Amino acid sequence: MRHRGHLSAKERECRSRLARIAHDKPLLKGGLVTMSRTCGRKGCKCNRGEKHVSLYLAAKAGGKPMMIFIPPVLEEEVRAAVKTYKDAAAGLEEVSRFVLERLQEKKARARTVRKPGR
Repeated sequence: MRHRGHLSAKERECRSRLARIAHDKPLLKGGLVTMSRTCGRKGCKCNRGEKHVSLYLAAKAGGKPMMIFIPPVLEEEVRAAVKTYKDAAAGLEEVSRFVLERLQEKKARARTVRKPGR
């Protein structure tokens, strides 16, 4: 693997940020969904229109979609993990853009260099 010195300062910072995120914080791929439901018990407030509100994580496990109930005590932790994943995904997109730019530059330079005998 090459030393990172050939990368721009912006790309090095982006890669460092990604490494810190992946190393220091939990990542959770998925989306948070608030659902309102009725429980069906007689005399419950939900029968009068005040539905029960719950938070769920919409995620995939083994390629299959699933909804996981998130108890209120874990809400902040799960929200932070989902946000961290989104931040990491945005960072990966940024790094990919840097690599794509370098590829395009290499391609342009390769066009100007002709092979011997042509």
